[in-house]
Amino acid sequence: MKFSFKLEDIKYVKITYKNNNGSTETVKAAMKEINEKEILICTKYKENFYIDIPQEIDFSVICNDGIYKTKTILKSLDNQEPYVFIILETPVGIEYQQNREYFRVPVTYNCTYRIYENNENIDYSATVYDISANGVSLMLPEHIISENLSDLIINFDGIEISLRAKYVRSEKLEKGYKISFSYVNISELDRDFISQICIKKQLEQQKNRIR
Repeated sequence: MKFSFKLEDIKYVKITYKNNNGSTETVKAAMKEINEKEILICTKYKENFYIDIPQEIDFSVICNDGIYKTKTILKSLDNQEPYVFIILETPVGIEYQQNREYFRVPVTYNCTYRIYENNENIDYSATVYDISANGVSLMLPEHIISENLSDLIINFDGIEISLRAKYVRSEKLEKGYKISFSYVNISELDRDFISQICIKKQLEQQKNRIR
């Protein structure tokens, strides 16, 4: 596909290059500017950060809908505290590669959020905000969390799956609270099922993005 991104769509980028010893290294950076000829990226200052220039590098663009990978030319590097500014040649094309394990995708599913308090189960109705093969976020009208493990019974369009989950963090949003969980002892069957949902959603987003 054609290399065509908006800065607001990009979470961060990675470059993989050869150092002066011939070893492969990877650096995570922020995307600062894009034009037809050059890309400006920025990362934290690194002492003794030397790269033979120019050189062909692997370039990854990490967006909400997945990872995009290509090769390009590293043209220049300015390593002065507190930042490193790197200029790359803008590639012509790039390939989409979904990450089935880590990328959360926005979805909307009904969910029963079950917590165990005072020797009894308490059920709350919630809506799934986003999901991945490693965790899930729920939307709730109130800030309801438990230090104990919880059960999440999610209805995937008629297919119901019960997942044991551990509270990770929460965030106040305009319409309520986004509460995030990681799965505990999820079966490979359930993980694969959720992965397939994530892949399908990522591909749908990717198709919509290039239209």
